[in-house]
Amino acid sequence: MEYWSKPPIARSQIVLFSPTLDSCIAQDHPIRLFDEVLSGLDWSEWESHYFGCVGQPPIQPKIIAGVILYGLSIGIRPSRVLERVCSDSISFIWFTSGRSIDHSTICKFRTKFSKELKKLFRQIGRIAMKMGLIRLNEVGLDGTRVKANNGRHKTACAKTIKEKLAALDKQIEEMFSEAEAADDRDGDLYGSTSANHLPKELSNLEKRKESLEKALASTEKIERKRSRRSDVPDRAAGVPLTDTDSLVLPNKEGGYAPNYTPITAVDGHRGFIVDACVDNEGYESHTTVATVDRIEQTFDKKPEKLLADSAHGTGSNYKELAERGVETYIPAMNQVNDTADNPANRADPQKSVDKSDWDELPRNPNSNKLDRTAFVYDSAKDCYYCPMGREMKYFSSDNQKRKRGVVNCRSYMCRSCENCCLSGQCLGGKSKRRRVVRDEFEKYRQEAIKRIRSPEGKEIYQHRCWICESPNGIIKTRMKLRQFLLRGIEKVETEWFWACTSFNISKLINEVARIRADFAMNLA
Repeated sequence: MEYWSKPPIARSQIVLFSPTLDSCIAQDHPIRLFDEVLSGLDWSEWESHYFGCVGQPPIQPKIIAGVILYGLSIGIRPSRVLERVCSDSISFIWFTSGRSIDHSTICKFRTKFSKELKKLFRQIGRIAMKMGLIRLNEVGLDGTRVKANNGRHKTACAKTIKEKLAALDKQIEEMFSEAEAADDRDGDLYGSTSANHLPKELSNLEKRKESLEKALASTEKIERKRSRRSDVPDRAAGVPLTDTDSLVLPNKEGGYAPNYTPITAVDGHRGFIVDACVDNEGYESHTTVATVDRIEQTFDKKPEKLLADSAHGTGSNYKELAERGVETYIPAMNQVNDTADNPANRADPQKSVDKSDWDELPRNPNSNKLDRTAFVYDSAKDCYYCPMGREMKYFSSDNQKRKRGVVNCRSYMCRSCENCCLSGQCLGGKSKRRRVVRDEFEKYRQEAIKRIRSPEGKEIYQHRCWICESPNGIIKTRMKLRQFLLRGIEKVETEWFWACTSFNISKLINEVARIRADFAMNLA
C-alpha cells in the first residue's frame, strides 16, 4: 500500500464530470463578495466609452477595473504582474472567467477613466452612508508623503538646467545642419525627398528639451515663492527632471527626494475615506476648505467636526469653516505656547504677571523675545495688555502680503515702554515701543484654540490619529504604495483614487460579511 496520498484529479485523467471553475473558489472567499459589490455598481458611464461597431468585442470595464482594485487590495500594483496573475491565480481566473488581459490594456485603462473613477469612489461612499457606515459626525483630515516616479538624484537647479538647455540647443542645431546636408545629397541622387517627420534622434532631443523647459519653469515658480519669504536657505532650489509636477520635500527616513502629498479625509465612525486629493504645492492648508465642499457635494451633508493637524490651521481656514458651520479641532499654525498654562492668560489682564512667572512667558523661537501670545486682547476696549498690565491701544491698519495672500492687519502699540522691567525681553533691536499685530482672522483663530484646549476638545482631538493614520498606513503597507507608478499630477491623483477606492471596497466587503454573520447568528 502506497504511503502518500493520491491527488483528487490526475493530470492526464479524462473524467466524465470535471470540476467547474466556480467549485474551485470557496463560498466565503473575498473575491465573491468583491464581485458582488462591483456588480451592484453603475458602470454605464464607463461603458459609454466603447463602440460595438468594429473590431473584437471589448472586455467589460467592470472586469478590468475589478482586476486593478482587487490587485491593490492584496498588494499587487504593476500591470505586468496583474497580467500574469490573471493567468496563474485561481481567484483572478474566477473573477475574469478565464479572460486574458494584456498589461498594456491595464496601463491604458488605469489612466483613461479618471473622471469615472472619482464618480465610482463617490458612489461607493453614498452606498456606505445609506448603510449607516458613514455619518460625518467626525471627519479626520491628514496628508502623507509618497515618492514620485523620479530618481532621488534626478534633480537640478535653474543654473544647471539653463546650462543643459544651452548644450542641447547647440546639439540640436548641429544635428539639423547634418540632416539638411544629408537631404541635399539625397536630393542630388534621388530627386526631391519628403520630410514629413523629424529623425528619431532629433525627436528624442526635442522631447528632452521640452522636459527641461518645463523643469526650468517649475524652478522659476519656486524661486518666486521663496523670494517672498525671509527664512529660505542659501542653496538654490532644486526641481525634479523626470516628473516635473512633483516637489523636492524632506522624507521621514531622512534626506530629500521628489515627493507628492496625498491627502485623505476619513469618517470617524467606521473609517471610510470620504474624500481624497493630491497636493504638489508644498503646503496642505489650501486643500482644507475645498475638501469640506467636496464632501458636502458628495453626501449632501457637511462634516459636523473637522479634525486636522496644524498644517491646516490657518486663519482663513478657521474663518471659512466657521462660516460653513463646521466645528474645527485644528491646532493653530506656528502658534507659540498654544496651551492653557500660559501665565499671560490671567484673570485681570490690567494687573502684571507675577515676577516668578516671567521665565514661563512664551518666547518667539526666532528672536527669543516675548511672543505675541504673551499679550492679552480685550475685545470690549479693542486693545491689548502687555505682561506688565500696560494698555496697548490701536495704532494703525494696513494690508500685509503673506504666504497665502493679502491679509488686513491692525497694529496695537504700547506708549509707555520706558523703564519697563521686561523691556530687555520684549523689545527687539533699536525699537523703543512694542507693537502687536492682529489680523482679520484672529477672532476665529482664538475661538478654535479655546475649543481645542477644552477638556472635551482634547478628548475629541485624540481621535484624530487613529482616524486619519490608519487608511494611509494600510495603503502604504498592504497596498505597497510608497512610490507612484505614474507621472504628472493628474495621473498621480488618479492612481491615488484607485487606491482609496480599493480601500473603501475592502471595508465595505468586511462590513457586509460582518452584517451577514450577525444576521445568521441571530437566526440560529
